[in-house]
Amino acid sequence: MSTITQKPTLNPAWTPSVYGCRAKGDFWIWDFHADDDRRTVLGGPSQTTNCFPSTWNPTAAYDGTRCPVGYSSACTSGRVITKTVCCPTIYEFSCVEDAYKKPHGVWFPCVSQYDTPMKRIVTRTDFAMNTIGFLNVTQATNRHLFALGMVYATPTATASINTSSPTPDPSPTDQSAISVGAAAGIGVGCGVGVMLITLVAWFLIRRNRSATPDPVPVAEHAEEAEEPKPSPVISRPHELEVEPAGELPG
Repeated sequence: MSTITQKPTLNPAWTPSVYGCRAKGDFWIWDFHADDDRRTVLGGPSQTTNCFPSTWNPTAAYDGTRCPVGYSSACTSGRVITKTVCCPTIYEFSCVEDAYKKPHGVWFPCVSQYDTPMKRIVTRTDFAMNTIGFLNVTQATNRHLFALGMVYATPTATASINTSSPTPDPSPTDQSAISVGAAAGIGVGCGVGVMLITLVAWFLIRRNRSATPDPVPVAEHAEEAEEPKPSPVISRPHELEVEPAGELPG
């Protein structure tokens, strides 16, 4: 599928600078010598340079707001960006459905069907042989006439556009850079945190020491003093006093 990219602005007042563009009855057979790549077209190959703006591209879209003079809107498509196909007004054209599916299909987005049968002379250009000739053909009602068109694109004012975008997954490079930065930040943060905790603890200890009176020194392992108890008096045994024996009077 061809991608339509936006091109320069299409001026609605633009008109071809060459006389004879989009002339009625100017039918050509564009023969690319390939299956499904032979069409009867309004105008010859020279119109791609003589009858369109210099910036024209059959696979591109202009920035614009309406079709230029001599063209009308044949169809629109798109939601957020509306693409409008402009076809010549000299015949009643509509848009080719799924034009991109055929060779050179995007070149010819405009199609019209003959309403009456008739014979006519058409000019045939052979792109493979690089020759031009004339043919007598019968214009049947089941045949079609194609035309080159112009496409412009405009943002849809009523479209609801979600401005929030999903957060992209970080690339391996981003992850590596973030990991190094995070590691450095964590290291610095931990160091500062430890310093703050140490300072706060030191301050609290100093304040508690200032508010609390110094304790009375106590001898290590000192036991509570007891009142002295009277020691038991241990008297030594004394010999019994014995009076000296006297002699009995005889």
